[in-house]
Amino acid sequence: MHIDQKAAEDVFVREAIQRVLEGDIEAFGVIVQTFQKLIAADLARRLPTSDVQEVAQDVFVRAYRALPGYRGDAPVRIWLLRIARYAAMDFWRSTYRRRKHVQEGHDESISRRMEIAHQEQVADQQRDEDTRAAAQEWVAAALQRLSPDDRAVLTLVELEERSMKEAAQMLGCGLSAVKVRAFRARKRMKAILLDLQSPKEEET
Repeated sequence: MHIDQKAAEDVFVREAIQRVLEGDIEAFGVIVQTFQKLIAADLARRLPTSDVQEVAQDVFVRAYRALPGYRGDAPVRIWLLRIARYAAMDFWRSTYRRRKHVQEGHDESISRRMEIAHQEQVADQQRDEDTRAAAQEWVAAALQRLSPDDRAVLTLVELEERSMKEAAQMLGCGLSAVKVRAFRARKRMKAILLDLQSPKEEET
């Protein structure tokens, strides 16, 4: 999907999220319809085919419950894919535990299982926060290494989610020119991010 289409999709879905948070529960159907194929395809790579539909439903239930905590740091599709990844991990944890219970002939107490689930949830949340913080630091560092012109166009188009037409007007150039500038700036930004994220050899 083209980046402008993704941006438009994200704006549309964020509006639906806002309606849900304001009490319009039916607006959540917009989120389900928009991303159900994406989530199903992602889970199909992780789970047995017979379990994909049930886990996909669980993903959207988790997403609905988590909506009040969605801060918009990442696009909605990335946020949902992250939830799907955790749901798949929980599926395999549950499957492993059931098999272990059969093999060993005993099960843990309910309180112990709740404690383990809580510990895993806390660990997942911490890893998620660490990953998000690192990504924000990389983006900030990469922006500082860009030229002022590249930084200006990416700030308008990517961070502020302005349309190309708006960006062109604000930068005082034509629509075609701003598209070219944005394309080149994205390439430079990607190269800088790859450089920042790649492990550096220790100096001797």
